[in-house]
Amino acid sequence: MSLDAKILRSPQFTSVTISGPASLDDFVGLMTTLGEQTRREGDKRVLVNLLGVEGELKFTDHFQLGSQAAQLLRHLDKLASVVPADKITHTSEKVALKQGFQLRVFTSADEAVRWLGESLQRNGAAAKDEKV
Repeated sequence: MSLDAKILRSPQFTSVTISGPASLDDFVGLMTTLGEQTRREGDKRVLVNLLGVEGELKFTDHFQLGSQAAQLLRHLDKLASVVPADKITHTSEKVALKQGFQLRVFTSADEAVRWLGESLQRNGAAAKDEKV
């Protein structure tokens, strides 16, 4: 897998920072692994920072990613992704929403965190850092 992912768990949500060259196969593989780990850890809300991803995906790739997210990450309450403004399409978001999965795509990490935090109670537990 060419993508590198780092996970940081906090009481409010789990943050995943991804970097490296973009490919559909690598993203699906990463989502599969992330699905297994978030299910095992009991994560319910995840922020995926894609600002470090290089290259572009085709429309059909974005469509497939939305569908795969809805299938592989269905146990999550919410999934927010942050992408560069010049790469936002909302295709994956629309596909996932049509399948009943709460995926939102943002260009601002602050907006994504705000959306993830809606209806969450805050507490001061320490974050847990790990690598995928």
